[in-house]
Amino acid sequence: LLALAAILLDMAAQTTLILGQHCIYRLDEGARARLNSVFIATFFVGGAIGSQVASVVYHAHGWTGVAVFGAAVPLLALLYWGTEHRSAARRGAAVRGVR
Repeated sequence: LLALAAILLDMAAQTTLILGQHCIYRLDEGARARLNSVFIATFFVGGAIGSQVASVVYHAHGWTGVAVFGAAVPLLALLYWGTEHRSAARRGAAVRGVR
């Protein structure tokens, strides 16, 4: 089960990477290399920070703390995405003159 979980986590990380690259490649065809460099650097810096914070949380609160931290970060991201998505839709409606 542990090996299966590791494989699934690796697949999820690779899927996230590919989907992120797909999104940034649509931004500016002339700046793909620069955008990809910033994206990959941010991806790895975020992973390093997450690993360090998880290590600190583990030493302070054990596996329960790591599990809570691991659940809280994506939930915060989801909440941010939901509010960003809604506010972007409102801005777009305001630009078009729709209420």
